[in-house]
Amino acid sequence: MNTLINEQAFEGIFKEEVQKFLQKNKPLPRTAKLTKETRENLFHGKGVEWIRTFIFDEYPETNELQGGWVLNPRKTPNGKTTTILVKPAIEWLNKHEYEIDWNAKLPS
Repeated sequence: MNTLINEQAFEGIFKEEVQKFLQKNKPLPRTAKLTKETRENLFHGKGVEWIRTFIFDEYPETNELQGGWVLNPRKTPNGKTTTILVKPAIEWLNKHEYEIDWNAKLPS
């Protein structure tokens, strides 16, 4: 049947727009490692050692052993991979955003 709309072209455009929408609105992961993307999204792009020193060490309540949102903030006999529980991390970071000295420098 002839139609006024090129169905194949419409389908292609529709799929492309759905993919763009899904990329913008994808759900948060449950957990994350301290990857570059995680550091950029949650920690103002700070380096791993900076995050460990000025957030995990400075605020021990972030440690999951203290009821926090980071598992293995530093390598221990119990584990070496640091894992972030994303949703609680976002909530905590939003609450403490202005307490953290984001301009602090690591000791030389």
